[in-house]
Amino acid sequence: MIRPARLISLLVAAVALSLATAVPAFAQPRLTESTPKQNARLGRPPQTVRLCFNEPIARSGGGDYTLSLARAGGGTVPLSASPSEDGTCLDVRPSWPQEATGSYTLFWMVRQEQGGQSLSGSLTFTVAPPSPPDVLRLALLTTASVAGAAAVALVLTLIRRSIGYEPHRPRAEAESESLVGHH
Repeated sequence: MIRPARLISLLVAAVALSLATAVPAFAQPRLTESTPKQNARLGRPPQTVRLCFNEPIARSGGGDYTLSLARAGGGTVPLSASPSEDGTCLDVRPSWPQEATGSYTLFWMVRQEQGGQSLSGSLTFTVAPPSPPDVLRLALLTTASVAGAAAVALVLTLIRRSIGYEPHRPRAEAESESLVGHH
């Protein structure tokens, strides 16, 4: 008959052995970072759009990843792509049209390097020139600055006159007038 302590030891050893030799389960890949960010507004088209994942993706490109860059007004932008050295990122290089302003969506599908699970998604961004300066705001700031400078000049003039300081009159002329007034 097997004693309970020995039975428990055998069960613990069996569980440990099964855990040590278990084939790891592959999690579904997920997007961890993108450049540009989702819904970004860019002043010019990016040379490279980068998608990074939590684990390596299949690198052959022969059906392991699919990409399409669509323009909001219709049509697609030709592109090329290559995975990073460690396989966790995909660098997409669009061949931008001459006039590249507009909204774009990069549709992508990648397959996991080990396990073969796939993930798909999209990344939307806008290419637009920088917004023009706010003319009304600039005019108000300029007016406020000029008014402030004028107020400071007026206060300094009033102080100068109240203490009798006249910088435009030569000193010798001011002294002779004071002597003439005392005789």
